[in-house]
Amino acid sequence: MEPSQNSQTLTIGIIVNPRKEQISIPLEILNTWKKNNKKIDIKFLLCSFESKYVHGRFSFLQSVSLQEVLDSSQLVLALGGDGTILRTVQLVNRREIPIMGVNLGGLGFLAETSPEKLTTHLENYLKGQYFIEERSLLKCHVVDTDQTFFAFNDLVVDKAGFSRVIEIVTHVDDCLLNSYIADALIISTPTGSTAYSLSAGGPIVVPETNVFIINPICPHSLTNRPVVVPDSSFIRLKVFTEFREVKLFRDGQLIQGYPSGTSFHLTKADFVVKLVKMKEKGFYDTLRNKLHWGEDFRDKKRWSYQNSNK
Repeated sequence: MEPSQNSQTLTIGIIVNPRKEQISIPLEILNTWKKNNKKIDIKFLLCSFESKYVHGRFSFLQSVSLQEVLDSSQLVLALGGDGTILRTVQLVNRREIPIMGVNLGGLGFLAETSPEKLTTHLENYLKGQYFIEERSLLKCHVVDTDQTFFAFNDLVVDKAGFSRVIEIVTHVDDCLLNSYIADALIISTPTGSTAYSLSAGGPIVVPETNVFIINPICPHSLTNRPVVVPDSSFIRLKVFTEFREVKLFRDGQLIQGYPSGTSFHLTKADFVVKLVKMKEKGFYDTLRNKLHWGEDFRDKKRWSYQNSNK
């Protein structure tokens, strides 16, 4: 899957977020880079469905079917933000193609490559000056159905907009953990620890840690707190509601509604997500930069107050 100096052609698939107005910026950069480096044998593939959003302006892109993008690519560029990476993960699925995220959004915990560093990071990739970070996924099976889902960030069982709380009976392996009375319950991977779970008061977990986080949202009991369990655990949820259904969300996207009494079985997936990382930047650097740790906001507030009174 990974290129070597002896490889002939590197095929790179591109997944874009068409809602991003800046999508042409990294494509212009790639276009110029490709023209100036004709000796580098790289083939760029773009899904024909997404090619209409770039209006055929870039001749270096080969418009093919999504299936061909996924079957032929040795590397996938996800142009957008963390949401684009989440979508790319679902598309790549078991293929385990390395993914390089190019951040055109805001926070960008997963998509760490900026458009300005895109060609530098690609050149580093060609030279082997990178590493692959393997991230775990959460597998969810809906009991008594043939439905199975995989989540990169988290799975959320939610009360579906009903005014009353729901009950989520939760077992870890063969032991009852809790019968949560809450608005919802988040089951998060380490990757998802900096997403919805963090907003709900959960801990930040280093990606390489082999755990899952069980985190209730607005629990009825103030003693209910997030619980971290080994990712080898078998988690069973059975959900009860006075409403007609509860809703299941995967990585922020609605799967569907399920009737009261539905059970969900959660385990670690038997494949991983491979994220391309540059050696210049680590997880702790990302935390400091994205969460603005160590910054003194007092002078900024004072400056804003003084300027507002001029």
